[in-house]
Formats: sequence, structure tokens, C-alpha cells
Amino acid sequence: MKKLLLGLTLFCCVSAQAQKNSLLDQAFWQGKPDVNSVKAEIEKGANPAQLNGSSFDPVVMAINADAPNETIKFLLVQPGNEVTKLTHDGRTYLHWAANRGNDEILSYLLSKGINVGLKDSHGVTALTFAAGSGQPNTKIYDLLLAKGTNLKTDVNGSGANALLLAIASDKDFKLTDYFVSKGLDLKSTDADGLNAFGYVARSGNIEALKALLAKGIPVDQAALITASEGSRRGSNGIEVYQYLESLKIKPTYTNKEGRNVLHALVRKPKQNDIIAHFITAGVDVNQADVDGNTPLMYAAASNRDTAVLALLLPKVKNINQVNTKGLSALAMAVNSNSPAVVAYLLAKGADLKTTDKDGNNLAYYLIQSYSSAEGGRGFAPGAPSKAEEFEGKLKLLQAKGFDLAAAQKNGNTLYHLAVAKGDLGLVKRVQDFKIDVNSPNKEGITPLHKAAMISKDDVMLKYLLSIGAKKEAKTSFDESAFDLASENESLTKGNVSLSFLK
Repeated sequence: MKKLLLGLTLFCCVSAQAQKNSLLDQAFWQGKPDVNSVKAEIEKGANPAQLNGSSFDPVVMAINADAPNETIKFLLVQPGNEVTKLTHDGRTYLHWAANRGNDEILSYLLSKGINVGLKDSHGVTALTFAAGSGQPNTKIYDLLLAKGTNLKTDVNGSGANALLLAIASDKDFKLTDYFVSKGLDLKSTDADGLNAFGYVARSGNIEALKALLAKGIPVDQAALITASEGSRRGSNGIEVYQYLESLKIKPTYTNKEGRNVLHALVRKPKQNDIIAHFITAGVDVNQADVDGNTPLMYAAASNRDTAVLALLLPKVKNINQVNTKGLSALAMAVNSNSPAVVAYLLAKGADLKTTDKDGNNLAYYLIQSYSSAEGGRGFAPGAPSKAEEFEGKLKLLQAKGFDLAAAQKNGNTLYHLAVAKGDLGLVKRVQDFKIDVNSPNKEGITPLHKAAMISKDDVMLKYLLSIGAKKEAKTSFDESAFDLASENESLTKGNVSLSFLK
């Protein structure tokens, strides 16, 4: 028995090692491992081609950590790591090598015949990706140009060329001068007419802005808005806005997307004094952009500081205003913000009965907010998990008398919505609301039918059956759960036995 237990323990350890995959651990790459170190991890069961939940793989992690080039090249010849492989945001290894300024790996990838014109999911090539981060190694651009990249036609989704994308990070204008030497014009504009002055305003570099004016680049009226958007390096201080206003840029300026300076400011932390400055200057807090979103909506969706809401609400004409999708500030807060923000909006009169244009109520957005993962983007260490915040928002809605058991306009119950998220823990939580697990939506689909259509294994299906789901129920097209599961490629490819559904 001891040998059996020891064997099971060893098996579990090996399985855990394979599941964890040390090659997807950032800490591993911080040590700049050599080829032998990587080989040792592969021998232990680490997968050199596995993508994590964000579609980063060991090759990308190695490139971004500036691992030795021999290590990166070793990974590139492992099965599953072909040079055209798509990773996070649809980017190839060419994007990552260019962005890091690794001209040796870039040259290696180009020697394999990779297409320099490949764009990621944001419409960005390797060259514009590198320029957007201000990559100063001009060998990167030389290599890409030698393979046919055209600087004048290679622009991002906003029509910005490499010069415009790089200039905000180019403190001494050396990279800008390089692009000018290659044929780009300092007076370039993007598809919306935003010029170099507007792009530099994002960085808040006042001296660079003055230098551009000295070079004959005119003030861009949208500069206040681009300054409010900031850069990856952080937000701008009040002195940047004061300088731009001294150039006669109107604080109330609205761009082509219908956004004013508040739309971006309210999403960022520690901008309250600047927000107050622009409210005092007459910037409209009720201005809706092309998607119908107001500053209040953006704040409710993403800013966890209720003091921002306190600044906006005295000027807000309608706290229940909705955007083009029919979402109110409260719905956005329930979907993606904290219980404190939801509570604040409810206390100020936000409507519990709000529904979007598809008829989805707050319960729909509460379910979307759930995640069993700890923390998340924007969460500080030790902050409540999304599951804990879900419970907090749930209690607030219940305290106000919200009916969580009511179906959505299309007939979907919380069971349908929980199953669609594929989270068994959430399905179990929904049980407490005493909803009929066999209730069909308007298409005749029950939660069991939905699970049969989307499940990757049999766990959700078997659980639903255990709490009373009827396998004999038929859809409007006379399909049973067995019929639908039989058409589910994930189940068939996984050789999952479906006999329990017959």
C-alpha cells in the first residue's frame, strides 16, 4: 500500500509539473536560462509550445525577457513553434522580436521567409509595433525595410505611420530623424488629421512639444484629448494641460468620436484634481461619444474610486442615460466594477430595472462579472477576488429587491448564462436562487441543451443531470441533449462517451 501511495504521489507531482509548465513562468525567464536549462525543463514535462490563457508561449516569454538568443533559437525549432504561429493579440514572433529590438532574432525569423506585412488583431505590423513602443534600435527597421516594408503605406488602424507612433517616446528626436531620412514627413498626419504635436502630447513632454512648434509643426486642437489618454508610462500632470491651454486649445474641444477630455480622464486613478479643473472650465460631463458613452459611464465601468462619481454626478442630467447598446452606468458597474461603485450609484438613484437593447437586465451583467480566478487586472495584491466582488454586488441587488430569478427577454435564465460561461462553481451558486433547471429559452433550449452544445467535457452535463435536468427534453427543432452533444466537436474529438445522455 505504501508503494502504491508513493507511486500515486509521484504521478501527481509529475502531472502537476506538466500542467503548471515552468516554461510559462516569468520567474524562470528572469534568470536568462541557457539551452541546457530549457532542455532540462522539457525533460521534466514542460511543453515548449504551449500557449497560456493569454496566448503567450515560451518563445514569446523568452524574447520579452531578453533571454539568450541561442535559447530562443532552440525554442523556435521545437514542434509547434513555427514562425507563422499566432500568439497574444494575433502577433507573430516577428512582432515580439522587433518590439524588443532583438535584431539577431529578427534576422533569423526573416531568413525563414516570414511575411513582414503580417498584421496583428489591431492591424499592426512588426514595424509599427516596434515604432509604437519607441524602439530605438534602427537595425530593426533597416531589416524590415530590406524585406519590402514600405514606410509610407505601413500604418496602423488609425492611419498613423511609424514616425507618428514613435515620436511620443523619442525624447531626442533621433528616431524621428531616422524616419525622416527614410522618406517620412515630420508634418505627417493620421487618418483623423492628428499630427506629430498631438502624438507627443500623449507623453506630456512639454520640451518636445516646444521643439515641434519651433520646427513649424502647428498646435493640434486634439492635443488635450491625447494628453488625457496618456501613454503606457502613465498619466500626465496638471502642468501639461495648463501648457496646452496656454496655446489657446479650448478645454471643451470634442474630437470626431464625440469625446472630450473627461472621457479618458475619468478612467484613470488619481486624476480627480484634473477632472475638477476641466469641469470648472465648462467641459460637458453629459457629452456622449459615438457609442453613446458619457464620462459617467466610463467612470462607472472602470474607475474604482467613488470620488470620481461624486465629481461628475452634480452635473449629470440623467444618471440612467444609456449608450447605443442600451447600457446604463449602473449596468456597466455591475458588469466590471466594485460593489462600492454599484452601491454609490444605487444610493444616487440608479434604476434597478434598466435593461439593454436586447432585453438583458442587471442579472445578466452580474453573471458576466463572475470569475473564479483570484484578483485580476487592476486588482492590488490582497484585493477581493472577482468571485468575492460578485457576492458583494449580488447582496446589494437582493437588498434592493431585485428579482434574480426572472428570465431575460430571450428566456435565458441564470442557469443558461452560467452554463455559457462554462463555470461549474457559478452553476452551483445559481442553484440557491430556486430557478427551474429545465426552463427553456425562447428558442426551446434548456441549460442542458446549452451545455451539450458548448462543453469540452462531460462534467457540466453530468452535474446538470444530477440536479434534475431532463435529458429527454427537446429543442424547437426536436433535438435532444444527446443529439446536440453528438454534434459538439470538442466532445467527439475528445472521445467523450455520451451514453449517459441517451
